[in-house]
Amino acid sequence: MSDTSKQRRDEDLAEPAVLEDDTVEESQTDEADERAAVEDGVSEASAEASIAALVEAEREREAEEAAVEEAEEAVEREAPHDEPEDEAEPESETAAEPEPESETATEPEPAKAPTKQPTKAPAKSTASKPRKPKAPSRKLAVLGSPIGHSKSPQLHRAAYEALGMDWSYEAIDVTEDALPEFIAGLGPEWRGLSLTMPLKKAVLPLLTETDRIAEQTGGANTVLLDGEAVRGFNTDVAGIVRALQAAGLEQAHYVHILGGGATAASALVAAAELGADRVDAHVRDLERSAWIEPLANQLGLRVRIRPFAQADRSLDVPDLVISTLPGGTTTEAVYTDSTRRRSVLFDVAYEPWPTPLARQWESVGGRVVSGLAMLAHQALLQVRVFVSGDPLQPLEDEEAVLAAMLDAVGIDAQGAPLEV
Repeated sequence: MSDTSKQRRDEDLAEPAVLEDDTVEESQTDEADERAAVEDGVSEASAEASIAALVEAEREREAEEAAVEEAEEAVEREAPHDEPEDEAEPESETAAEPEPESETATEPEPAKAPTKQPTKAPAKSTASKPRKPKAPSRKLAVLGSPIGHSKSPQLHRAAYEALGMDWSYEAIDVTEDALPEFIAGLGPEWRGLSLTMPLKKAVLPLLTETDRIAEQTGGANTVLLDGEAVRGFNTDVAGIVRALQAAGLEQAHYVHILGGGATAASALVAAAELGADRVDAHVRDLERSAWIEPLANQLGLRVRIRPFAQADRSLDVPDLVISTLPGGTTTEAVYTDSTRRRSVLFDVAYEPWPTPLARQWESVGGRVVSGLAMLAHQALLQVRVFVSGDPLQPLEDEEAVLAAMLDAVGIDAQGAPLEV
């Protein structure tokens, strides 16, 4: 083959390649430059075509990523409409951004999150409308030593049951020396205390305030634990007056009091409230009972302090005889049959019953009011204190509450024992 023919054949074979490259890149119109751009067997057009293919692949990948992001945003926009109550939830659906190159990015994984939200909704609803907590049960007790014989637990438990209150009341043996530490160790669940002797006097230095009767008598039988305050009350006086009035004795002008202890002070004040103008106090120790005269003077009473043996040496018959002696105590005080028939005996003791004096009165048909009546009425006032903080504030349906308390200790409204 001649050189001229060979050259013409090579040109014919190269021309289609130039035309193919020209369709890929229209901006290159110079065929001579296109043929001259071949180096090492690779044309410039082929290299540019490869680059274009890479660019197109990159664009497709970016478009795919944009589609994924748009899908995720659509899910986020729809989530608040599906679960409006969870708008304030701190956990966001976009908290975990999917990796751009992850194959799971195209999966509808974010759409699963709303299906988990209903499990949170009840908790959120409870938080917005919290259930009212049950009021804690309050604790109360009667203190003394010994204290096992006390009937205060029966009285108070009957009262709180009648009131529909979940309060507990128990008897705790506490001595005079142990009282300060006991009160100091009480927690906020404690509401109050009832006290027997000698704690009625021992408690006074521990109180932040006292009522008028406790100041007059020098003893508090009721303690109200009111926050930081430790308030003392005397409900014994009103207990005596109310018990006697319930038994039919509205007033007494002349009164005998047997005993010179703390309960005698309450009996003296009760006598004044019943309208007494004179009182004979019969005691075992005259010197230890010197406090009676100043209190009587303060109350506007004429008072005589005498030994037990002189209890019935006067021709004047008392309207009322109040014995503050412990249960089972015998005394030299002797009353005639005439006096026992005409006078009312109020014996603060109730265990054992009847007391020696009560048997003397009952033997001649005299009127006797048991100490259980006083205990019930003073306990009713204690319940007032513990419930409202005020001994003058009547309880709701108080008549029914008192009836339940009297029944709990086996006496009727007049203080007489119920027939078994």
